[in-house]
Amino acid sequence: MRLRTDFLQQTFNTAINFLYPTQCRICENQIGLSVVPFLCNVCWNSIDFIKQPFCEICGTPNIDGTCADCDMNPPRYGKLRTIALYKRALQQAIHQFKFEKRTNLAKYLIQLIIAHIPSDCNITEYDYIIPIPIHKIRLNERGFNQSIILSNGIAENYHVEVRTDLLIRRKNTSPQSSLDREKRKSNIIGAFGLENSEQLQGKKLLVFDDVFTTGATIQEAVNVLWEADPTEIDVLTLARTPPYTNDSVVT
Repeated sequence: MRLRTDFLQQTFNTAINFLYPTQCRICENQIGLSVVPFLCNVCWNSIDFIKQPFCEICGTPNIDGTCADCDMNPPRYGKLRTIALYKRALQQAIHQFKFEKRTNLAKYLIQLIIAHIPSDCNITEYDYIIPIPIHKIRLNERGFNQSIILSNGIAENYHVEVRTDLLIRRKNTSPQSSLDREKRKSNIIGAFGLENSEQLQGKKLLVFDDVFTTGATIQEAVNVLWEADPTEIDVLTLARTPPYTNDSVVT
């Protein structure tokens, strides 16, 4: 009887700690009095949320109007919006989620996204959320696609459909993190394909990825999606690398 009581108490404590954690989900220090119930103030204050001004098209921070890159080479998406810069606590959390398989962090990353989606990104206007796919070899190695998990959390909140059967990964490319900016562009060419493409015709699409670096992956995915004749394609990412440091980031 004592063993059963101890087991039930342990199970209860585990559930309470999950719902109301006392340790920061990133650094594991005690939370204490914090702005949010799952991060300590040090980690929370280190997250650099992207606020206006930013480029009206690509979302690059600290730009009024459109940036020089978008003026010279307009991307094929309508607009790209990002929640925060990929550094400090957020970078650590995404890395732990993806590479250390701490999938319990997904819940908190989803909360961050939902709480800080820019006002000009109305999720309910889109027909489908399209997460960036990973190749089945990498999927088998990792066990999950982080962009699908996060997309599902967003979609559940806004009652939008996530489609993982339309944009597919045809080529198992070299990790983008191992390549410089120019090689990333060539590496990703031909990586994506379409299935059931007729279901994309006339639809408003929101492409989602966890981290935006050079934009090569997003651009290639968007180029392929346009082949199905949707009416609009926008992009949302959880994080983006700080300006001028793209080549130093692991994604």
